[in-house]
Amino acid sequence: MRRLVVLALAAALLAGCGEKPEPAAGRVTAVTGTLDLARPAPAPPDAGTTAGHRAPATASTTRSSLAFAGRVEPATSRVTLRPASGASMAVDVAADGSFRARARKLKRGRNAFLREARSAGLAPWKVDISITRR
Repeated sequence: MRRLVVLALAAALLAGCGEKPEPAAGRVTAVTGTLDLARPAPAPPDAGTTAGHRAPATASTTRSSLAFAGRVEPATSRVTLRPASGASMAVDVAADGSFRARARKLKRGRNAFLREARSAGLAPWKVDISITRR
């Protein structure tokens, strides 16, 4: 009988070993958002990864600037827009998380930008943007 109790106790202790706690279902781990720019389908896998290339959001214009809108969650995130060669520009975010950004000083041809949203304790949301000025 004593042997049976010891085995049952050992089995109960081992059953809890190595388990990782489940993450909370409603816990936010990253900033998320949307843009009103065209998003191409994911490209084929690159360098053996299944994620493929990080395809940029795209737009085209005949003007020297282009405005676009989006939404970010959480709404308290800090949103920036940075040209490939230049300093980041802050983007105002409304209380509901909506924002409107303007890419300025577009040169003829392809112009590359990085739109980024950050919030303390969360993984950032980054989107490469390609704007072609014709």
